[in-house]
Parts: sequence; C-alpha cells; structure tokens
Amino acid sequence: MKHNLYVLLLVTTLFSCTSKPKKEDIAKLNGYWEIEKVDFPDGNKKEYQVNEFIDFISVKENKGIRQKVAPQLDGSFLKGALHDDIRVVDSADCYYIKTKSKFTKWEEKIVSVSDAEFVLENEAKIVYHFKKFVPYDKRK
Repeated sequence: MKHNLYVLLLVTTLFSCTSKPKKEDIAKLNGYWEIEKVDFPDGNKKEYQVNEFIDFISVKENKGIRQKVAPQLDGSFLKGALHDDIRVVDSADCYYIKTKSKFTKWEEKIVSVSDAEFVLENEAKIVYHFKKFVPYDKRK
C-alpha cells in the first residue's frame, strides 16, 4: 500500500508545476516574441540566431490570439490573414495555453513568464524559450 502511495506522489510531482506563474504575469504574454532556443527531452538543444517569423500574442481575460508575423527592417510587421485562437487556462496549479487553429489544437504549459522572456513546455516535453522581440531599427 505504501508503495502505491509513493508512486502516486511521484506521478503527481512529475506532472505538476514547479513554480506557477502569478495570475497577473499572464498579461506579460502580450506582445511580440521570438524563439531563442528549444530543449528536447533527450538533452539535445537548438539555438536560434535569426528568426524570419516571430509570434504576436494578444491575451485579454484569458482569451486571445497567437499569430506568426514577419518583422521588417523599418520596425513594422507583415501579418498574415490566419491566426490561432488561444485560451489561458488554470488547471492543476499550472497555467496552460490552449491553442486552436483552423487545422488542429494543442496545449502548452506556461513554465515561466516575465517582461523579457517566457518558457512553454508542450505535451511531448519539448521546452520552448522565447525572448521579447526588439525591432531591427531599435537594435544597437
């Protein structure tokens, strides 16, 4: 019986958030973000030096959109006609971004979020690190 309890505690710990972002931090997702790196479950990593497309996220009252946009040299963005609908859901002491597009749906756990960066983990345990996008005309 004790063995079953330990297994249950271990499984619960593995699938729970280690440090849940604050509710007010969810608003920090709003804006333009570029992927910085990806960590794979096997230990491999992929670093991104240049991003042709970045993510625009707009969330209000836990609903919004996520859209791929192309930054331009003058600081503007080319936006396509398609975007994904998103919902931010508080579930099991974690926040998740649930995304629904015209073709599919998925969810990602919000590992952390700040003014400068945020981290998502998908169902396959792939971890995505994003940093706030700085327009090309504002870079030094």
